[in-house]
Amino acid sequence: MKRQIIIVAIVFIMSLINMQAQVKNVQIDILYFHATIRCHACLTIEDFIKNSVELYFEKELKDSTITLKSLDFLQPKNGHYQEQYKFDTQTLIISKKINGKEVQWKNLDKIWTLLGDKSKFEIILY
Repeated sequence: MKRQIIIVAIVFIMSLINMQAQVKNVQIDILYFHATIRCHACLTIEDFIKNSVELYFEKELKDSTITLKSLDFLQPKNGHYQEQYKFDTQTLIISKKINGKEVQWKNLDKIWTLLGDKSKFEIILY
C-alpha cells in the first residue's frame, strides 16, 4: 500500500513539473496545512516537507516555479482552504496553476503513514 501511494505521488508531481516545459506561466504550490497547536509529529512532518522540497526543487523554488507555504488552517483567513480542498485535519496539498488559475490539485494526506521513514517521505515528494 505504501509503495502504491509513493508511486502515485511521484508520478503526479513529476507530471505537473514536466508539463511546465510545454505551458507558459505554470506554478506548483506546495501547501502544508497545520493546526494552531502542533504536536511533535506535526512539526516533524513540516520539517520533512521543507527539507525535501528545498533539497529536490532548489532551482524551482528560486525561480518561483514552485512555492512552499505552511498555513494554519484554523485561522479565519485560511478557513476557505478546508472547503476548497476538502480536508479537516493537517494535510499536504500540491496545486498546479496555469496563468494564475488552479487546474489540478492533489491531497497527499497519506504522508502521515511515512512519519517514521524520512527517505520514503522524500521519495513521495520527488
